[in-house]
Amino acid sequence: MKGKLWGKLGRVLTSSLLGSSIILGSALSAHANDEPAVPDISPWSVTTLNEGEKYGIFPLGWYYDGTFRQAISADKLQSLLNDTAAKLDKLGLTKKGDLELPSSSEAGITRETVVLSLYALLAQYELPEAFEIDKSDPIEYLQQKGIIEGTDRGLELEQLCTVEQATVLASRLVQYTYDTAQGGAQGLFWKVTHGDNTLYLLGSIHLGSPEMYPMDKEIRDAFAASDDLWVEVNMMNDDPEPLKYFNQLMVYSDGTTLKDHVSQETNEKLQEVVEMFGLPADIFDTFKPWVAANNISMLHLSNTVEDLALGQALGVDLYFLQNALLTGKPIHELEGYKLQGDLFNNVAPEVQEKELNEVMDAILNPSEDDNSAEQFRLWQQYWAQGDLDSFTKEYVKSEPAQRLFGERDKNMAKKLAELLEQEGEHTHFVVVGAGHFVIKGMIVDLLKERGYNVEFIQ
Repeated sequence: MKGKLWGKLGRVLTSSLLGSSIILGSALSAHANDEPAVPDISPWSVTTLNEGEKYGIFPLGWYYDGTFRQAISADKLQSLLNDTAAKLDKLGLTKKGDLELPSSSEAGITRETVVLSLYALLAQYELPEAFEIDKSDPIEYLQQKGIIEGTDRGLELEQLCTVEQATVLASRLVQYTYDTAQGGAQGLFWKVTHGDNTLYLLGSIHLGSPEMYPMDKEIRDAFAASDDLWVEVNMMNDDPEPLKYFNQLMVYSDGTTLKDHVSQETNEKLQEVVEMFGLPADIFDTFKPWVAANNISMLHLSNTVEDLALGQALGVDLYFLQNALLTGKPIHELEGYKLQGDLFNNVAPEVQEKELNEVMDAILNPSEDDNSAEQFRLWQQYWAQGDLDSFTKEYVKSEPAQRLFGERDKNMAKKLAELLEQEGEHTHFVVVGAGHFVIKGMIVDLLKERGYNVEFIQ
């Protein structure tokens, strides 16, 4: 029963569908009739914050509250230090004793106070020799390790520290500490070689969590060394037509609504589920059953719209797409919006309604052993640990729909083989839904069958 129940919800989540998962956020914004909020971030900090915001050490709401580039308050600094300490604690390092933080003056919190506070967080642990923490004073040490960079005017330690500066410093400290302690998330990561060509394959989870960041330095270095990024769907595509096509597939264009295409019983269930999650009653009116099923299943696993939005922001695909955009790395698609949209839209209407009902029934009538959200957390945990066997075992329990694999994997494997067969020396970084790598007979096995050297990296 446990496997079947998880299967009803997990079936959609294993789909690798990217586009429809943004519907809830878009629809809620439309209902609010508000202009999208614009983050108040300086250009110099974007790259660091794109990384650091994944760590869970500060709320993303800080970008929008109007104070991000203003002097940090005592409450915000304490929150940042607490969450940074909690992130460092997860490395399992032994603590020496009680933490002693420097006090700030009545005039406000200076950069020096923040820097010394972050150093104190690090120095409270018994650190491996690789940290070399006793070889210089705190300020010099953090400079040497790239945590303080300063400007052409120097470190300006006497200046008041802004929220932005503090979050950047904390983000650098976390990445440095995890890298030096070799504690980054391992991911599901393969290296495929043929002649002078190399493919790095990373299995993706589309809804991420802070425990999946920072990723292991070996993964980040492989991405940096790659010529380009290959994904299922390029959500950063400047061409609006593919997404426009996908969006058109999701809705009814003949003036009808979802309730005109499903039974009264299905519609009543949908209204009950929508009310349960506190969503507008008409949020799915114009959308087809497969869109509602995808969003409801992900919302169920995330508990709230806010948690779902955070999970999407922490998705592995999006992380590398953002990094490629920031570094100017070319992005290529293995499938695209059209293929993935057609994959779901071409399912018979009665099957779409059946799958929508399965998802809703699992939510409205859960059994005592319903722990689908916990099962999904295990995916994230095993991914972070690089535990391929455990991840595969849990993933297969989700009973992924057979239409999502097979032919798609053959086509992707064929494209990847073409990259390996190119003349010259090339390195490509490939991010694809983890299921396409871990299910027997799919991409990894297909590449092995072609005679390529495939190595799982731990």
